[in-house]
Amino acid sequence: MSKEQSLMLKGIAIIMMLFLHLFNSDTLSDSCHPLFFIGTTPFVNILTRACKPVDFFLILSGYGLYYLYIHGRDISWKAQGKRLLRLYITYWFILFLFVGIGSIIKPEKYPGDWLEVIKNITTWSCSYNGEHWFLFYYACISLTAVYIFKLVDTLKKWQYLSFFALCYFISAYTFSRYIAVEKLYDTVFAHFIIYVELTFCFVLGAFLYQIHQLKGDKIKWLKGNNNLVLLLLIVLIALKCCFKTSAFTFAYIFCFCTLFLQLQLNKKVSSCLQFLGKYSMVMWLTHTFFSHYLFHSFIYSFDKPIFIFLVLTIITIITAIPIKFIADTMISKLYLGK
Repeated sequence: MSKEQSLMLKGIAIIMMLFLHLFNSDTLSDSCHPLFFIGTTPFVNILTRACKPVDFFLILSGYGLYYLYIHGRDISWKAQGKRLLRLYITYWFILFLFVGIGSIIKPEKYPGDWLEVIKNITTWSCSYNGEHWFLFYYACISLTAVYIFKLVDTLKKWQYLSFFALCYFISAYTFSRYIAVEKLYDTVFAHFIIYVELTFCFVLGAFLYQIHQLKGDKIKWLKGNNNLVLLLLIVLIALKCCFKTSAFTFAYIFCFCTLFLQLQLNKKVSSCLQFLGKYSMVMWLTHTFFSHYLFHSFIYSFDKPIFIFLVLTIITIITAIPIKFIADTMISKLYLGK
């Protein structure tokens, strides 16, 4: 997988994230007026079942970090800590901006007491913006990546896949039956269980890299057959939309990435997806401040899902460009560049 392909997949993931967080609601019809329904369920709500951005980012992260690991690059605690500090500086800058705005618009919610401030700064808890929850686990997985990869290299493929898959199903069951029911999301136990659950998709990224090293990232019988690849992607998405369960989302994302890498995209589509991929991290950290926490009424005032989605996408892109520029400048000044 090339850097360009990775950026394009990140672009797809951020599109999915915005779409998911806009329309994944049982009370969607109270906020806007969807045009198409299947039974009594808005079609856009059904489409959100195929939008699983966290799994995308985990597989891509696993792929990228395993590449660094195999090529002898430093992914120790110290090296990963420096990479994560760059990410957290951007996150803190975004908090400073939006919590500052929130303290004016919703002073009853922002910034809260000192304990709440500390929890959000460290990402132990994400009461300011619930969609920031993934940042803490991404940091934990990144810091322990070298140990995960050592285990991967010690075992055969079927062994480590079986081990991490078993951990995934056990942790997912534990979360759904005990943690979610009691809403104990901020406990040490809950953080550990979610970390274990998310590690499987991260390992799948390493597995995907191993497969590409052995056989390449192209499937011979699909080579040059864009129409068939597109058809298979549509069928895959349709199948995912038929089931509410997320138990096998990892297989869906793995197949999606594999099929996407077979596509030959024109330059305009490729450039657009790479552009979105470049700003995907900032868009992830900002979009729900607009759509849910601070400007919900404005975003959903555009009424029809297509307009709501376009408005949120445009606003987050326009916002992401200067935020990324300023954050990158601060990082550069602190000598934390790549």
